Amino acid sequence: MQSVSLDQDGFATVADVYKSLSPTEKAVFIIRHSEREDDVAMETELTANGVKMAQDLGKTLKSDEEFSYITSGFVRTNETANNISKGRGEATLPKLITNYDITGNWFLKISADELAQYGTNLGMKGGSVELMSHWAYGEPYPDALYELEPRAEEFMQSVILKNLPRWKRVSIMVSHDIFVMPLAVFGSEGKVALKYYEDYHWINYIAGLAIIVDAQNNLRYIPVKGTDSGVIDYLAIYMGRH
Repeated sequence: MQSVSLDQDGFATVADVYKSLSPTEKAVFIIRHSEREDDVAMETELTANGVKMAQDLGKTLKSDEEFSYITSGFVRTNETANNISKGRGEATLPKLITNYDITGNWFLKISADELAQYGTNLGMKGGSVELMSHWAYGEPYPDALYELEPRAEEFMQSVILKNLPRWKRVSIMVSHDIFVMPLAVFGSEGKVALKYYEDYHWINYIAGLAIIVDAQNNLRYIPVKGTDSGVIDYLAIYMGRH
């Protein structure tokens, strides 16, 4: 595999990583879904901008190669996968593979609603987002969240390597922020700029982690972005509105 360059936040583009793969390597790109409407129900759809973002990412991945598409089964993850496929110019919509390990609960010992309240009870104005950023960068909350590294390693073994023989050489896996953000921190060994508790950075839409697997099933990781930035800067958004 050729080397790829990382931006100031520690992310490479999905397209650069895809183009750098050697013929003997497989890759799974685990990304957050594209921009969604404000609701967070299972049925919540992408915004018009979210549809465009996903299709634009697909356009950077055009090739004759067939991809596998794995989603959490939520409407927004299905729509993201379908629109990446459309952007690639695939003649028919892909057969989506639903995987319930990526619904967002993999790292949680309690429900997402309970996690938000847990953060609030600790005085965190950012709720679960602030809590998870503290945790991903080393602050343990053992009654609410699993230990990051062993839990991420378990995912690689029990989900990625277990299913890899059934997937194409390149797979797009579309999940949610509370699953993808910790994986990006794990895969970068804490080098990505996602410390919400310091600078209000959170994982952006269609950003995440590339898992690259060689012929001997050795894994390596590259944080990836599907748009201009791998992070959402909530402080900049707030300042822009005020």
